[in-house]
Amino acid sequence: MMNKTGIFATKKEKKLLQKELISAQNTPVIAFSSRHALEKGGLAGEAWQRLREHCHKIAIEHGLPEIKGFYGMDKNGEFVTALE
Repeated sequence: MMNKTGIFATKKEKKLLQKELISAQNTPVIAFSSRHALEKGGLAGEAWQRLREHCHKIAIEHGLPEIKGFYGMDKNGEFVTALE
């Protein structure tokens, strides 16, 4: 379940995050060591982490408060949080 914030990304931000999403979806699950796989999830894990962090950073720039975890974005470009 998601908690909507009522705050939306700009069209430019939404397009940029969509490109990053496609990149993360297409990043191969390759790790250079067992440690890399376990700690970071390999290359795919790193790509998803970059996407989460970038989306969160943009949400904060729109005036949303810092939260535990990350802000996400729905298909309409609205920033969301997971309900706890």
